[in-house]
Amino acid sequence: WPGLTAFPDFSYPGTQDYWDKMLAQFRNLVEFDGLWIDMNEPSNFFDGSKQGCPASSPLDNPPYVPHVSGGRLYAKTVCMSAKHHQYTHYDVHSLYGLMEMQRTMSKLVSQIGRA
Repeated sequence: WPGLTAFPDFSYPGTQDYWDKMLAQFRNLVEFDGLWIDMNEPSNFFDGSKQGCPASSPLDNPPYVPHVSGGRLYAKTVCMSAKHHQYTHYDVHSLYGLMEMQRTMSKLVSQIGRA
């Protein structure tokens, strides 16, 4: 990524409208009949964020961390304490790709009649 990155909050109800609009704009440029979602979790080159993660957050600094790349749950992704619509990232990290796929599939079915 050439700079700072932002990720849609697929747990937020209004994201479907935004995502539909982005996919429609893309399809106006490139007529596609399917999409490959390559990165299905928020990834970045910072551990947590440019400012790091709150040192006092038990979600970002749990007493036990499984063997993960970077040794921290937020290595190369957003802080576990980051807020989604009704959740923390800790609660939805593994669901992010599923929510993205559901939003994308919904638009593909409505836009081109298949996925």
